Amino acid sequence: QINVLQAKKKFEILDAMLSFMHAQYTFFQQGYSLLHELDPYMKKLATELDQLVIDSAVEKREMEHKHAMIQQRVSPGAALGTQHRFSPSPAVVCLSVCLSALRRWFSIQNSQLVYQKKLKDVLTVVVEDLRLCTVKPCEDIERRFCFEVVSPTK
Repeated sequence: QINVLQAKKKFEILDAMLSFMHAQYTFFQQGYSLLHELDPYMKKLATELDQLVIDSAVEKREMEHKHAMIQQRVSPGAALGTQHRFSPSPAVVCLSVCLSALRRWFSIQNSQLVYQKKLKDVLTVVVEDLRLCTVKPCEDIERRFCFEVVSPTK
């Protein structure tokens, strides 16, 4: 009786294992079918991604070229005293501002915010690198077009 019972258990274990293997096979077969249907979409997406990478590289090269051209056109002190000393491309503006009541000149040169009390005075660097700064609107001031330049140091 014990031998018959043990032999029967072997078949039950083998049947359970076979059932498990069949369930695994079905699961992976269905996953393959679903992914196989997505294959054309994934290929299309890959080609679009390749094109985006190429377009991005071309745009970066163009921007670097424009930057180099502008750097060649701008000499030190070019932004002082006037709003535009050279004819920049539409994407780049050289800024010089005179605070009319105080007669103080602020300008942007080489990614720095510089200051002069009088037009012929020595330049004082107010902010070392504007590329690291953010702008915060001043809402508590009555004058229009006022903002704060917030740098990592001040």
